[in-house]
Amino acid sequence: MRVTNTMMTNTMLLNINRNVRALDTLYNQISTAKKIQVPSDDPITASRALKFRTNVAETLQYQRNVSQGMSWMNVTESAYNNVIDMVKTIKDRCGEAATGTLEGADKKTVAAQIRQVVLQLGQEMNVSYAGRYVFSGFRTDQPPILTRAEPDLGYTGITQFFGRQDIEITKSYQKLPTGTPPGTDEPIVHDVNIIKLPYKNAVNVTAAGYTVNAAGVGDPAAYDVSLLADDEINYITETGEMVMNDAAAAAFGERVAVVYDKTGFAAGDLNPLVYFPCTDSGGVSYNMDNQNIAYEFGVNTAVNVNSLARNAYTDKMYADLTALCDMLERAGVSDEASLAAKYRAMGYGGEELARLVRDQLTGEKANLQAVLHDRFNNMLYLAGNYMS
Repeated sequence: MRVTNTMMTNTMLLNINRNVRALDTLYNQISTAKKIQVPSDDPITASRALKFRTNVAETLQYQRNVSQGMSWMNVTESAYNNVIDMVKTIKDRCGEAATGTLEGADKKTVAAQIRQVVLQLGQEMNVSYAGRYVFSGFRTDQPPILTRAEPDLGYTGITQFFGRQDIEITKSYQKLPTGTPPGTDEPIVHDVNIIKLPYKNAVNVTAAGYTVNAAGVGDPAAYDVSLLADDEINYITETGEMVMNDAAAAAFGERVAVVYDKTGFAAGDLNPLVYFPCTDSGGVSYNMDNQNIAYEFGVNTAVNVNSLARNAYTDKMYADLTALCDMLERAGVSDEASLAAKYRAMGYGGEELARLVRDQLTGEKANLQAVLHDRFNNMLYLAGNYMS
């Protein structure tokens, strides 16, 4: 075969071109610090690199998830610890009150202290992480405890479930502004069975299997369970208490639905959207079931990092505390000067007048002390359950 000059020239140029392309490839690898520029340069190496890059990205994301999840849980744990400390404070204060004699100023002091703790509990439930409320489930933009008054806010079909274990056996206490002069009649005390709603002035209250009547604290028959049928309950609008007789309490089931409507909320009230199934004014229904926020910490490894407000600071706990404060603030005895005027108008005087005034005041204070002793003992038991 004859090799011409043209063939040698072409072969030389081809080899030079190959060397230049190889050199260009090396220069590109050096300048970019990448072995391949496009997948076609080395498909097998490219696929391996993409897999490694995906593994690194997943690991970095898991690390971020772990960091965020731990931070979320640390905030939650801190709030839980604070709630436990506050409940211990309430328990200690109730223990002191149950073993002593409370005068008017003492009752107001205890009520003010418990009100302050209720406020602090609400602040703990409204704790947030990265701008999201940690106890609100998926509704992280909704505070569990309302931070301002909402007079026009309304919800229908607010649903709570109560069982026989939620019934408190206690004593009622009504000091009515009746008599001449007003407020000199002796207090009305009844043995009652009550469950407590967290809201006052609810309307359209129903309880499965019972007839619910609206009553007021100024009604002398409001707490008189002897006037109630075995399938009747009185809802006291000013307190949120639902009063029943012994037979109704004995027949109360393990899961009785209480449904009601409520318009107008005060700062510090429970947020129905976070606590209860309900429907807003636009007809949108809400439910707090399955509100678990989970972070992936590994392949097919998801961990729930949140807790719900209703499991930490329950609606029944809130209702128990506010009802106790309301009772302490409302309870009282007759004014001594008014009693003296009452008996003086009836023709009594001297030692007889003083004795009648003293006897009535002694009786009223004894009745009130018995009621307070009962209520504080019950709260001691309830506070113990809150911490368990």
